[in-house]
Amino acid sequence: MNVGDIVTNIYAVRNNPVVNESRGWTPIPKGCTGIVLEVRQTNLNKCWSANGRGDVYLDVLMTTPEGDTHRCGNYHSGTFKVIDSQEAQ
Repeated sequence: MNVGDIVTNIYAVRNNPVVNESRGWTPIPKGCTGIVLEVRQTNLNKCWSANGRGDVYLDVLMTTPEGDTHRCGNYHSGTFKVIDSQEAQ
C-alpha cells in the first residue's frame, strides 16, 4: 500500500476518541472507504516473515456511512484492502 491509495476496511475500525476527531466508541463499519495518509514499515515480526520485512502500519482518513470523515491511526495494513477507483464509486 502507498500514500494516496483508496482502501476499504475489511473489519470495523475506530478512530482514537481521545486524540483524533472524536466518534466516541462507535465503530466505523467494515466496507467504508478511505485514503491512506501514511505508511510505516516496522521491524515488528520480521523474523517470522518470509520476505524478511516487518509489519506495515497505516494512518487512513475514513468516510462513514453518515458522510463524516475520521482519521484512523496506526492500524495494521491487513485491516484494509486497496480498491480501484471504479470500486470506490
